[in-house]
Amino acid sequence: MYQEINPSKGIDNVIDTFWAFSNNKSSEDFKVLPDTCVDLIFDLNQNEGFLSGIMTNYQVRELATESDVIGVRFKTEKFGSLSKIPLDQTKNLRIELAEIFPTKNLKVLNQLADIEKLTDKIYFLENFVATLFKQNIKSQDQMILTVVEKIRTFHGIVNVGDLAELHHISIRQLERRFKSYMGVTVKEFSNIVRFNNAKKSIATFTKTSLLEIAFDMGFFDHSHMTYEFKRISGDSPSFFR
Repeated sequence: MYQEINPSKGIDNVIDTFWAFSNNKSSEDFKVLPDTCVDLIFDLNQNEGFLSGIMTNYQVRELATESDVIGVRFKTEKFGSLSKIPLDQTKNLRIELAEIFPTKNLKVLNQLADIEKLTDKIYFLENFVATLFKQNIKSQDQMILTVVEKIRTFHGIVNVGDLAELHHISIRQLERRFKSYMGVTVKEFSNIVRFNNAKKSIATFTKTSLLEIAFDMGFFDHSHMTYEFKRISGDSPSFFR
């Protein structure tokens, strides 16, 4: 059974959601779509953990019978200050936690396996993240945070040159800092943001034509939107209506 749990107020600016998958009666494949987040994933049956880097296209994952998995879905712009390696080394990959966190943090996370109730696991992880974030608050790249905010505000319909000019930096410098901190280029991140906003509009505004939504979301035409949807999600826009 898959379930999502909202984070507590105060930590919700860092964590998008917690999620858990357990008690499945048979192995199951499911499709994961790009969502501008990175996930810390703990397989409690195997006593192992890893980071699932930011995704630029869909992936199909398999969960074995009787899996016991819990995940922390981070807003990537917040996680960038916590990793000891640049996030561009994690794009579309799963990386062992030993490559992400120092040994002292891994020792703390090992305590997760000894906690029985899901609510207590969530509480433990919230405290771990809050402490870790406080320790690394100065490592945040404030310029990148404001760039990400702009991209989200404008639903991914942005121009890299305009963003660079706004922050008094060259396009090349912006791209290098953004990719290292976020794991993807400005264009890749903007495309994911636009895809998710378009997907939401398609599901919400059922009487609005797909062509109109395509134009509203900055696509050249319906064919352009269809191409991007299939590239990112493997499905056409109409699948989400």
